[in-house]
Amino acid sequence: MKITTSLRSRALRAGAWAGGGHISGQLLRLVGNLFLTRLLLPEAFGLMATIAALTLTLNLIFDVGSGPVIVQSKRGSDPAFLNTAWTLQIIRGLVIWSISILVALLIAYGQTHGMFKEGSVYDDERLPWLMVATIFSMVLLGFGSVNNKVAERNLDLGKTTAIDLGAQLFSTAAMIAVAAATHSIWALVMGNLLSAGLRCAMSHIYLPGPPPRLRLERNALHELISKGKWVMVSSVLGLIALTGDRLLLSGLFDGTTMGLYSIAFGLASMATSAVGSVFGRIMLPSFSEVVRERPAELPETYRKFQQLTDLVIGLVGSFMFMAAPAIIGVLYDDRYQGAAQIFSMLAVGAIGSRFLVAEQIYVAMGRTALLPASIFPKVLLLLIGLPLGYSIDGLQGALVAIVASSFVQWPIALWFRHQHGLNHWRNDIVLPFAVAAGLSLGWAANALWLVVST
Repeated sequence: MKITTSLRSRALRAGAWAGGGHISGQLLRLVGNLFLTRLLLPEAFGLMATIAALTLTLNLIFDVGSGPVIVQSKRGSDPAFLNTAWTLQIIRGLVIWSISILVALLIAYGQTHGMFKEGSVYDDERLPWLMVATIFSMVLLGFGSVNNKVAERNLDLGKTTAIDLGAQLFSTAAMIAVAAATHSIWALVMGNLLSAGLRCAMSHIYLPGPPPRLRLERNALHELISKGKWVMVSSVLGLIALTGDRLLLSGLFDGTTMGLYSIAFGLASMATSAVGSVFGRIMLPSFSEVVRERPAELPETYRKFQQLTDLVIGLVGSFMFMAAPAIIGVLYDDRYQGAAQIFSMLAVGAIGSRFLVAEQIYVAMGRTALLPASIFPKVLLLLIGLPLGYSIDGLQGALVAIVASSFVQWPIALWFRHQHGLNHWRNDIVLPFAVAAGLSLGWAANALWLVVST
């Protein structure tokens, strides 16, 4: 049975917008990073990596799951439902910023009492001030319109992509200009705030839909909380899975090492961010529509998305693993060459994210309890394995644990596929060929770099 033409055409159009926007955004981020690394010291990126990890931590702790619920719910276009979701979003942003102030005060107290390892990121007296200023961006984003989720629900991503790119372009240019003039880390903070402010303003001006109103409708609130509760639990676990490496490593290494790690992490996450930012925005509304209206089409829909995901992750992840020295050598100066080995190892973990596809079906089917169940083993391995690996072999041992944690959710995904008749050999045939092709291309790129650079 074939996917309906309407869904296919909308998914392809949305994929084109999301894919083009993601590639443009990654290129813009890379270009901006290349300029900024020549204007700022590595320690600036180490500090901001720690703040970014904390921001994501708070973001996930207080994730009520309203975005996925809007995409899935039958009331996803009801003004009362959307106004309730918007009000919750504003409250959430204010709560996150308030807690960040408290965390900053605790860090400042710890610094004055010598509670942190000398020379570590947490011992830097600039950290509390930078944290409070940067995380105010969550307040600005909280006031942004929820019509972006309505557009995602309808697979209409043109205007949302334009808003994201416009805000990123303007804020990147401003960051570079301020960094060139001041050579200060505050240029990065200003860029974050400017980007959030522009996204907020343009979401109200540019996206279609009725203007939002502060409202908490009882039925809408109940649906948002009841459906989003497992998303919230999985987010709490996911914060450790996504940011635990940087939060733990920040207490073990200095700002320079963390700066190298943040650069390697940003490059290695390109494959997974492509799946999350591009395919993820298409998969959930597509799977939700199929589950609601044409459940017999689920195996074919899953096969197409899994094969496409494996092609991207397998090809890019294995290429980065093999070509890491060449990539770092081309993009960065001698101060950053230590990131190559870190980058190579983290690239292996990118392949472990292939079952993000199955996780979208968990949500589309309403089986959101499987989300925390799949994340918990990863969290456990990260919390135990990273300190253990560090005690055995320093940074190298910690990296082994980080990479291994990317693969531990596979058993639950395979079990789920078996339960729903999705364990067909054709669903997995693309991955080994993509990995082989990526390794070959990476080897060729690295060999060419060795010739050019000697």
